[in-house]
Parts: sequence; C-alpha cells; structure tokens
Amino acid sequence: MNNSMKENPQEMNLPSQDDDEISLWDIVEFLKEGWRWLTGGVVVGAVGAVGFVLVTPSQFETTAIVQPATVGMPTTTTTRGAEVEPVAQTLERLKLPTFYDEAMLQACQAPSRQALSGSVKASQVKGNALIQVSYRAPTTALAEACVNAVVGQLTRSQTTMAEPVIKTLEEQLVLTKKQLTEAEGFQGQLEKRAASSADGASLLMLNALSKREEIVRLQKLLIEQKVQLSAPLTQPMQLLEPIYAPERPVAPKKLPVLAGGLLGGLVLGGLAFFVRRSWLGRKAA
Repeated sequence: MNNSMKENPQEMNLPSQDDDEISLWDIVEFLKEGWRWLTGGVVVGAVGAVGFVLVTPSQFETTAIVQPATVGMPTTTTTRGAEVEPVAQTLERLKLPTFYDEAMLQACQAPSRQALSGSVKASQVKGNALIQVSYRAPTTALAEACVNAVVGQLTRSQTTMAEPVIKTLEEQLVLTKKQLTEAEGFQGQLEKRAASSADGASLLMLNALSKREEIVRLQKLLIEQKVQLSAPLTQPMQLLEPIYAPERPVAPKKLPVLAGGLLGGLVLGGLAFFVRRSWLGRKAA
C-alpha cells in the first residue's frame, strides 16, 4: 500500500501538456488544408492594392526653403540682421485661412481658404532660422505655382513689416550725414581761425582737435549705418535655393500599398478559412 501511494518524483515535476497548445504540426496541417484560401486572399489583396494605385490620383510635392526678411539694428554690428518677424509667428500665420487671398486660391486651385491653409505645410528648418514650405498637387506645375504664390505673399507681407524700420534707419543715416557735414565745416573754420590768430591759437587748435575726434566718430557711425541698410543685414525674404519640384509622384506609394495589400489579403484569407473550418466542425458535431 505504501508503494502504491508513492509517486515518482520525476513524474510529479513533469508539466502537463495543454491540449489546446498549437504545435508546428497543427500549423502545417492548417496551411495544407487552407492554402487555396490563403492564395485567394493574397490574390484579392494584390488586386485591391493595384486597383487602389490605379484609381488614386498621383500627388506631386514641391518644396521651398526661404530665408525670412531681416533688418539691421541701428546700434548693433552683427553678421546678420534681426528677423522682421519671428519664425514661429510666421508659421502660425500660414495656418490661418485669412493669410490666403483669392489669387492664391486660383494659383493653388484650392476649393477654399480653409482647405488651402490645411494643405500648405510649413515648418522651421532644425537649427536654422529658415522656413520650409511644401505643397502637394495633381501636377508638378500646379504644386510649384502654389509654392511660388505662398512665398510671394510671405515676401510682400514681411516687406510691409520691414518698411517702418528701414525708414527709421534711413532717417538716422541722413541725420548722421548732416551732422558729419556740419562738424567738418566747423572744424575747418576752427583751423583757419587758429592759423590766422596769434592770441588763443592753442585753444582754437584744441577745439579743432576735439572736433576732429567727433568727425571720426561720425564717419565710423555713417559706415555702420550704411552696412546695416545693406545685405545681409537688411534684405527681403528670399528663396535659399530654387524650388525643388521632382517629376516623380510622392503618393500613392506603390510598394508600401502593394505590400500592405498582400499582407492584408493573406490575413483575410486565413481568417476566412479558419471561420469556415470552425463552422463546418460545429455543424458536423
């Protein structure tokens, strides 16, 4: 009795095999029985993918990289002027339907301003104060015309913003020229009086030298102001490179669509065969 109650320790440690566990042999049997369904699903998926590619209109995308308008600051000497408008603010304006006018709607052949504002894609180039503008259209020419219209509108709006600042810089330049002319004239008079006067000649020459220092300062300021009104400190918005308009469509992507169709058809065929086999099994039971 004691022997019959004893159990083999090895048998106690062996895991029980789950009857529902799917083995490799089950998978092979499934493929052998359902290969027609799987093949049919792949064919249907391939036909659907090819049909989708043929029916879906091609989309061409053009891209432009633009440099925002800049204006030199009146008291700062830098290698590049300050942006007329922050890049983030420009990107937000491009999202607004009010930015687009009727001429741009015609150039882009868009049904509405709301649709156009959602179709024009704009982003900041990473690490640079540059803006990338792109647009998709049924033809390359239409996409390029739309991007040109958007860049043109941006250029005009930023030029308008820069006009008051440029006017102020020009007025300061005119004032500096006037001050320089007056200082040079006064300095010349002091030198003449010092040369012809015996008394007080030293004082007159001292005043002339002082005026000379002011003239040098004004000359330096005049040069800086001219530089600030010249490129690259002051310049309108412009294309960094010509608009990139490839002749190859970007959508629909044929290979991903075909791969997705084949995979989807395979899954659909396998699912259909599994449902059919389950239904037949229940019907026979």
